[in-house]
Amino acid sequence: MRKVFYGFTVVLLISVLAQFYLSTFGAFERPVPAPGAEGAMIEYHVLNGELVIPILSLLTTIVAAIARVGGRLIWLSITPFLLVAVQLFVIFSLAEMAGAAENETTTAGLVVLGFHALDGVAILWAAFVLLRRAHALAKGVAAATPATARVTTGG
Repeated sequence: MRKVFYGFTVVLLISVLAQFYLSTFGAFERPVPAPGAEGAMIEYHVLNGELVIPILSLLTTIVAAIARVGGRLIWLSITPFLLVAVQLFVIFSLAEMAGAAENETTTAGLVVLGFHALDGVAILWAAFVLLRRAHALAKGVAAATPATARVTTGG
């Protein structure tokens, strides 16, 4: 079951990496489509971020619990889902309150929207760390954590 867990982490990381590609894929579309226009390339980024990544994170969390990988890895498995929720319900709401709208933005709105990218980097970090630890677990090697790393270096 731990190999299945590792497989889910691979798919999750691929989806997160695709999210970065899809953001630029949509951002550089020319001519620039109207906000919310049907067929806009940025919609793939939206679909992956609002549907695929959260579902994969939830499924990975369920598999982690079934595989009994430990509380830390279970929490790390749900982290991408939680960070997507932060984007959807906190960052975008704050940006709207700061004056960002579909047709125009304000400086304050752009400052808040900048956290969308930082949150994406945090999702990428969580997916990468999860993959590394799941790989070590699937191979039967104890994943190095900061606490065990200090002990083994003799520091």
